[in-house]
Formats: sequence, C-alpha cells, structure tokens
Amino acid sequence: MLPSLLLAQGILESASGTSELAVKANNLFGIKKGSGWSGEVYAKDSKEWSADRGWYSAVSEFRRYPSYAECVEDLLHKYTHGLDWEKHNRYAAVIDETDYRKAAQAVFAAGYATDPAYPEKLIKVIEQYGLSKYDEGVSSVVKKVAIDAGHGMNTAGKRTPAGEREWSFNDKVVRAAIAELNTYSNVEVLRLDDPTGRTDVPLKTRTDRANAFKADVLVSVHHNAMTGRWGNHGGVETFTYTPVSRNPKSKALADRVHPKIVQAMGLGNRGIKGGNLHMVREFKGSAILTEGGFMDSNIDIKAMRNDAKLMVQGVAIAQGIAEYLGLQKGQAETASSGGEKFYRVRKSWTDAKSQVGAFMSFAIAKKAADDAGLNVYDESGKLVHSGGKKEEPKKEEKPVEKDDKHAKPSASLQKEFGEAVEVGITDGTYPNRQATRAEVAVMVLRGMESKKWK
Repeated sequence: MLPSLLLAQGILESASGTSELAVKANNLFGIKKGSGWSGEVYAKDSKEWSADRGWYSAVSEFRRYPSYAECVEDLLHKYTHGLDWEKHNRYAAVIDETDYRKAAQAVFAAGYATDPAYPEKLIKVIEQYGLSKYDEGVSSVVKKVAIDAGHGMNTAGKRTPAGEREWSFNDKVVRAAIAELNTYSNVEVLRLDDPTGRTDVPLKTRTDRANAFKADVLVSVHHNAMTGRWGNHGGVETFTYTPVSRNPKSKALADRVHPKIVQAMGLGNRGIKGGNLHMVREFKGSAILTEGGFMDSNIDIKAMRNDAKLMVQGVAIAQGIAEYLGLQKGQAETASSGGEKFYRVRKSWTDAKSQVGAFMSFAIAKKAADDAGLNVYDESGKLVHSGGKKEEPKKEEKPVEKDDKHAKPSASLQKEFGEAVEVGITDGTYPNRQATRAEVAVMVLRGMESKKWK
C-alpha cells in the first residue's frame, strides 16, 4: 500500500486528527461498523452522497478503536484481506499500485467513499504536503508467506502403493522452499504443519494460523493419488478456490508457481483448476494448493523418489512466490520456523541470483551442483564443493547407502517395521535401506520417548 494514500486518507477523513471520530473513537478513516465487526461502536451524524439525493445527513455507526495504531492496522487489513469469495477482493486494484493518482481513483472505484470528488481531494492533499516522498522504498515492506506440507506422516491412506508416506515427499519440498525464500529480502515465512510430521495438524488450525499471521500468500504442498494402484496416469496440477475466474490474485499466484513445478519435476501439465478445498477456501488472501505428481503413477514416482527433484520443486515454488510478491534477492531480513543449516548451490557466494537450491543434505547439494555445473557453499559462504570438477576429500564425504526401494522385506521385518512406524520411531520411508548413524540416533531417542516402548 502506498503510504501517501494512507496519510492523505487520514488527513482528509479526520481533519488532520481533529474530527469527532478521531478524538472520541480513534477512527482516522471514517470506517463504518460494517459486517464482521465485534468491537465497540460509535454512532454519529454523517454526511452521505447519492446521485439521486445529493448530499444528505444520516446517523451511522462507526468502528471505535483502542488506539490510532489499531485503526491503521484495521484499514490495511481491510484493503489486503477484505475478501468476498463471491466477488473477490474489491480493493485488488489498490494493492501494489505505485502511482498515487491511480491508487486514489482505485479506492473510490472500489466504493470506499461516496463523494464523487474523493479522488481529487486525496490527490490534492498528497501534493499539498508532498506525501509522495514517503512512497520511496515501498517495495521494502515485509511480505508474509504461509506454507505447509499436506497431511502428517501417519495419516491414513496418504501413501504410495509401496507404502511411502506422502508427507515425506511434501516435507522435502517445503523445507527447500523455505530455504530458498530465506535468500530473499523482506520476507517472513510461517510453516503451518508439524515439521516432524508426527501430528496431522487440523486444516482449520492451519488456516487460522495463516490468517492470524496475516500472510500475503498461502501455499499448501501435496502429491496426488488416483486409484491407489500403480498406473500410467500422472502430471502436475495446482488448485485455487473455485471458480478460478473469481479469484484473480490466487490465479496470478498459480500462474507464476505452477509452470515452474511442471518444469522442475519434468512431468505432465494437468493445469490450474478450481476446487472447494479448505486451505484455499478459508485463507483470506492469495492461496494455492499444489499437487507435484501422482504417488500411484509408474511415471511420476520416479521423479518423486529423486530427492534432488523434490528440492528443486521447492525452489521453484519459492521462486514463483517471489515473482508474485516482487521479492528481491539479498541479505534476507527473515523470520522462519526453520533454523536448519543448508548447503547452497550457486555460481558464486556473491551471486545469489544464480542459486538453484539450498539443501540440508550435502550429498544432494553436491549432486545438484554437479548436474548444473555450479558450486556448493556452506552457511558461512565457504566453498565446500566445486561443480563436480574438484572432488571433496574422502574423509569429509560420507558414503551414501544403497537404497533398494523395491526389494520385498521378510514377513518378520515388515511386522517390526510396521510397529516402529505406528509408534513414531520412523516415518516409514524406504523400509529396506540401512539406516545412517544419525537416523539410528533419532530413532533411539524417539523410542525412549514412546509410551508404548516404555
């Protein structure tokens, strides 16, 4: 939002803070009670205008605020989150407008005021007091992103025909997306699901958190299924709330994210669709739900079992979000629910724009760097691997165990593994692979915490 517009509205609506509403109700903008308001109300005579009656007086109820700050916050929320799912946000044209003249016209066109001279009055105030100087650097305003991995690791039915958990795919994508977003300036990220996957956080809790966070966008990451049996179907699809045509800002977000996922996964394109899905219906902002491939597809599962592709999918989602929000690469002023350390794959440490991903696994980062001919840097900016041309010393390289995902385990092993999954000792991914020392340590700790094993 342009500061000049907000300042001009405050000056005009409150007579520079001297109006009755400003003094007795801390209401600087003449915001009426409207629907959905549960706070205090202040009733007074107000001047209204209509084409058939001209100017006339009427008693109206206005919102009463505890402070000016809460009044300003409410106005901003009205502009950015005042969504009517039947008509979409009527203030959409005001958001991100960089010309104060056009913004003034857009506010009036959206029905903020009835006075036909309202735009001209706003423009006059802006120019009289030189308020446009406060519009410089508007792009540095912090944007907020809410993201989640769909379901939990033990949610019933959310598995491949081979037993791999959907959450294990979703989680890798989300972690990579958060890491990539953290390379941009002026963005805050909130993860809505349980990062351990043990709890399938209720959908209402997720959207309530996103709305309370006042996120600008919400992205819910999923992977699809059709019949639960292996088949040759497949492809990537992205959902907004139905119908798509009435959610233009969500559609704009999908337009930037969806093609990048298709390219990252190298799978078919099933398009952008509308759906009556909770995550995109209940969030009061731009929201999409992504399906990065089909878990029961003989074709798609090959890409989904490739951790590097999942990481690149996460990077693609983040880059689409960044394009939509107008984020710039740089020393990010971020707040994230993460805290993990990542290996960054880019041309050079100072060339952040060349980055293709940030990975927790050095082995995955190394492979991504080798494939792209780039380098790997640690958190401090130290070069730890050079594009496949200079191998790391063997003492620093941990061998990657063979992952035989298709070998059939014995009946006893299946039983023991099933018990371990049920009590949360392991997430159920890759049951036939020999565990690393780190994984064993985590499983031991989980076992000690398990009520069943106690």
